[in-house]
Amino acid sequence: MHVLKRFLLSRTTVLTLIALMLGAVVVGYLFPQRFLVTPAELARWQLAHPQLAALSRLGALDHVYTSPWFALLLGCFLAVLAVSTVEQFQRALQKTLKGDVAGDPVFVARGEEAVAAILRAKGFRRLGTVAGGSRFVKHPGGYWGPFLLHLGIAVSIGAALVILLFEQRGVLHLVEGETAPPGAPWYQEERGLLAGTLLLPAAVRLDRVAAAYWPNDDLRQLTTDFSFIGQGGVTAVSMGINRPAWFRGVRLFQGKSYGRAFYVEFRDARGEWHGEILQLDQPANRAQASYGTFLLGWAPFRLKAKYYADAARRGPESDQPLLVLRLVDGARVVSELPLTVGGTGRLGPYAVSLTRTARWGGIIFIRSRGMAGIFFGFFIICLGGGLSYWFPPREILLRRDGAGCRLCWRAGRFAAMYRDEFAAVLAQAAGSAAAATGGNPVCPAGEASGDAAAAPPEPPAANHRQ
Repeated sequence: MHVLKRFLLSRTTVLTLIALMLGAVVVGYLFPQRFLVTPAELARWQLAHPQLAALSRLGALDHVYTSPWFALLLGCFLAVLAVSTVEQFQRALQKTLKGDVAGDPVFVARGEEAVAAILRAKGFRRLGTVAGGSRFVKHPGGYWGPFLLHLGIAVSIGAALVILLFEQRGVLHLVEGETAPPGAPWYQEERGLLAGTLLLPAAVRLDRVAAAYWPNDDLRQLTTDFSFIGQGGVTAVSMGINRPAWFRGVRLFQGKSYGRAFYVEFRDARGEWHGEILQLDQPANRAQASYGTFLLGWAPFRLKAKYYADAARRGPESDQPLLVLRLVDGARVVSELPLTVGGTGRLGPYAVSLTRTARWGGIIFIRSRGMAGIFFGFFIICLGGGLSYWFPPREILLRRDGAGCRLCWRAGRFAAMYRDEFAAVLAQAAGSAAAATGGNPVCPAGEASGDAAAAPPEPPAANHRQ
């Protein structure tokens, strides 16, 4: 057990784990993550980088934060933090109960009770007896700062591990007016290693998608209004970017994907009608188009589509978008047809009409059990940091020595900053003693009856042990 503890607390182990964690973050940045890109974008990347795609599938690099190896890495890091936290607790408890005063004693020609009164007036509190003397400590809570720092990090890592194991995520893409019933398949889904499939808490209907833009066509705000429809009635919900919503324990976030759905009707040579809803992403600006490729189950062609937000390029938003359809047979373009709403035309062997358009948007659903632990861990970290850096403990050991007493001083941290505090204690004791006796009030140890100067000496060098 001792060997295992020493291994977990060794600097090599800790640095190795930190390096591996940082490496995982870099991998998650370099490789497209399944939940952060659309399936089409992921497929395009895999086609463009076949070797990296094979490596990604082998090592689960396309879903780093829900992979077994990342869970193992996080578990090892949590074990190191747990052992370190226990050790910090034992160290803080020992310092609180027994103290750690060191350094050369300084003689003060004044009674113990009088010096103790001065110490209490300056914020020192008596915390027992050590080595035959009274131990006074100012800000003893500072001993627990390092422990709380380790505890907060351990709580945060533990909560992150819970999220990794049990979090459920799903993305819905809906067209305005469309309703997804409970149990409907997700457009994208990701779940923790021990989590089941996330189920919609109620049927969801997308009511409206509204986008606002800056003058340079960048997106300023995206608002999605939708309704939960269940036995309890209809619950309307509105959310936007950086404005999430909650419903029955599920957090809802505004998806970054949105665009326009085109309702297109095709009539073939036999007179049969085929209806298609073509969902295309919102173009980046008024001058550029977005593209999509669709497979038609009833036709031997691929259908490529190009969408401009406004047929006249007057803005990033318009009631007159332009849809350009292209029928492709292998690498050969069979026919091309531009359409606006209500337009009709001929596309190869088909008569085509664009009947209407509507907005579509993405809604992200997340059920997570560990987020509260993350925030609680950060709170503990802040508390520990505050105690460590704002309230460093200072100790003074007070021993009776004949008619006077001896004092040993130590600061737990930032000794140079608090050296004057001890000097002020000595000066106050010396001043009172001099006024009472007219003698030499303060002198280093061993010179209590010598010719020490009346001025208080420099306090002993502080011990920087933690």
